[in-house]
Amino acid sequence: MGRARRWAARPAGFWVAVALLFLTGVLYGLSYSLTGVSVANGVPFTSFVLLMGMGGAAVSLLLSLVYGQPPPLSRAHISSYAVAGISGYGVPFLTVGFVSGEGVPAGIISMLVVLSPILTYMGAVAFRLEKIWWVRVLGFGIGIVGVALLVVPETSLPSRELVPWILLALLLPVGYTTTSLATAIMRPPATDSLHFAFGFFFFGSLPILAAVAATDGWWWFEGPMDAGDWALITAIFVQALGIYLFVELIRFLGPVFFSTVNFIVALSGIGWGILFFGESHSHWVWLALLCLMLGVFFVILRRRERREPGEAGPG
Repeated sequence: MGRARRWAARPAGFWVAVALLFLTGVLYGLSYSLTGVSVANGVPFTSFVLLMGMGGAAVSLLLSLVYGQPPPLSRAHISSYAVAGISGYGVPFLTVGFVSGEGVPAGIISMLVVLSPILTYMGAVAFRLEKIWWVRVLGFGIGIVGVALLVVPETSLPSRELVPWILLALLLPVGYTTTSLATAIMRPPATDSLHFAFGFFFFGSLPILAAVAATDGWWWFEGPMDAGDWALITAIFVQALGIYLFVELIRFLGPVFFSTVNFIVALSGIGWGILFFGESHSHWVWLALLCLMLGVFFVILRRRERREPGEAGPG
C-alpha cells in the first residue's frame, strides 16, 4: 500500500492514476446504458445480471490462474467477497436491470450513484466511524434536495409514472453504501485486485443464480446475435475491468480521492444515455445533478484538525 501511494505521488504516476480514474468513471457510466440496451432487446434482466457477474468472475479467475495465483478462499475472504458482491453488485445491478426495463433513463440512473458517498458519510456517523461535521451534513441536505428535484416537480421527468421506479433505483447507491460500511466494519483481509474481482462477481451472483433457478428463468444466447447480446458481452469485460481498476485506484489514490469518480460516472452516464438512446433531460434534472455534485463536494471535504499551540504537525 505504501509503495503504491509513493508511486502515485510522483508526477507521472499521479497523472496516469488520474487518467485511469476517468476511465473507471466512463466504464461504470457505460455499464448502465449497456444494461438498458440488453434489456430493451429482450434479455431478461435477471439473466443479464447473472451472466454478466459469472462472466466477470470467469475473466478474473482466468487471469488469476494465468499469473499462477488462484484466489484465496479462507472463511474471512469468502465473507468479504460475499458481503461486497451482494451489496455492491447483486442488489445494485438487479435494480438497474429492473428499472431500465421500466423506462428509467440511463442518465438518471447514473446520477443516483452520486448519492453513494453522501449516504456513506451518514452511515459512518450512525456507526460512529466518523464524527458529525456541519459542512458534511450540509452536503447530505443538498443531496436530498437533488433527489427531490428529480421526483417532485411535475415537469422534471418524461412521465410521472417513472417516480416510483426512480425511488426504487435508490437501492443502487444504498447498495454501494452498504459495501463501503461493511468493508470498514468487517476489515476484510487484504487481497489482490484480480482475486477480489473474482470473489466480488462470483459470490455476488449466487443469490441471483438461486432466484433464476427458483423461477426457472434460464436464458442463453438465442438465435442470431443482436444488439442485446453484444451489449451483454461488452458489459462482462467492462465490469471486470471496472472492478479491477476500482481496487487498484483506491490503493494508489486512497478512498477520498477515488470518491471523485462519482462525478465522472454521472456525467459519462448522461453522455452514454444521449448517445445510445437519444435521451434529453429537463432543467430540473440538470439542477438536481448540480445539487448532487455539490452535496458530494461538501461530503468529501476534509476537516482540518485544530491543534493546540506548540503542538507539532504531521511529518
